[in-house]
Amino acid sequence: MANLLPKYLDKECYPVVTGGADVANQLLQERFDLVFFTGSPNIGKLVYQAASKHMTPVVLELGGKSPLYIDDSVEGQLEVAAKRVLWGKLTNSGQTCVAPDYVLCSPSVQDRFVEASKKVLKDFYGDPAKSDSFARIVNDRNFDRLEKLLSATKGKVVVGGQTAKGERYIAPTLVANVTGNDSLMSEELFGPILPIVP
Repeated sequence: MANLLPKYLDKECYPVVTGGADVANQLLQERFDLVFFTGSPNIGKLVYQAASKHMTPVVLELGGKSPLYIDDSVEGQLEVAAKRVLWGKLTNSGQTCVAPDYVLCSPSVQDRFVEASKKVLKDFYGDPAKSDSFARIVNDRNFDRLEKLLSATKGKVVVGGQTAKGERYIAPTLVANVTGNDSLMSEELFGPILPIVP
């Protein structure tokens, strides 16, 4: 820890330490009053295990499958619904903790939602691959994870689906007719892929 926080060791303060997995692993070797972690369930298990060595209390805010339900009563308002859903889903390319992870709706709403979404996506980004308003995936590991989940889906890609590994680009993607046991339903997506479960 001394090499991470030399100027803080003799002071009573609460430093902010930035870094990746190597820094987090080093920090978790130290004694703390409380560890608060936000991230994936797999990494949450490692944090919990490390904190248990010192009997440190832990608060874990772990990823989930945040569903969004579109009711049949939105007739005439699907474009408004699509704008709101896609804004929430695609902010930072879906890499936010509050992004909807999938849509539940009736089959007829699914079809109309897809059509409304095509127009909204064109209005939002034009060509998302060339848009400076559409973010890229944060790192290669997450790009590979998302690409693998998308390639394994049994649903039908109805919008997007294009990827470019060198740029870590995944197009805003809607996948229709997804079932509960699909690859896209196995974990929090944390990316620009929106499964629709009719």
